[in-house]
Amino acid sequence: MSRLSITHHEELQHSVGERYKRQGYEVEIEPGTSAIPFDVGGYAPDLIARKGAVTLIIGIKTQPDRVSFEQLKSVVDAVKRHDGWRFVLVTSQDVGSLDLPDETEDPFSWEDVRQRIEDAERLNHQGQETAAYLTWWIAFERMMRFQARRVGLPVDRLAPSIVIRQLYSQGELSIAQFDSALLCQAARNRIVHGYRAADFNAAITQLGTLVSGSWTNGQIKARMLDRQTGTG
Repeated sequence: MSRLSITHHEELQHSVGERYKRQGYEVEIEPGTSAIPFDVGGYAPDLIARKGAVTLIIGIKTQPDRVSFEQLKSVVDAVKRHDGWRFVLVTSQDVGSLDLPDETEDPFSWEDVRQRIEDAERLNHQGQETAAYLTWWIAFERMMRFQARRVGLPVDRLAPSIVIRQLYSQGELSIAQFDSALLCQAARNRIVHGYRAADFNAAITQLGTLVSGSWTNGQIKARMLDRQTGTG
């Protein structure tokens, strides 16, 4: 790692630590593996943040496109087995969004997603295609992030393109869904910056299909999980 990279990492580490301190956490910088009372395969966190019964193991990456998600997945799997412990990945792309709620503060809800899908369909029927597209995208991104957490990927705060690629690498998206998701994200990016997406009519049809398929697959997996846990 170059000196410039080390400096960037240290600055990001300091910034993240200060943000968690302002949120009431007790923060320890580079605590070493001995600070974790269970086996995480030798993983050394950048920070540990404690508040009440919650302890966060925090990894910091200045270049999220070079993250080894396979290694981190095993860390997440180990951490999930211990009550009160969570793994959080923070990157240079999302350090400004650390105040966003996590899944404990803003839990995923299939009812919320269903409502968003219905809202998108209503808006599209009323001719408000741009609003419909963004509402569909919100529903799709919520489902993506929920699925990523379900399979143990620490992507709560990462860019959608990274989430899409990691879900595809884990076999959670087919090649057709992967291609559609990236195309739909490109259209979404143009729209939120005030531009009209190329071939917007095709894009909105494609996103509607993608959301419908994700909803159906998600419901099937949810019912399977309910049967396995005896809650259904």
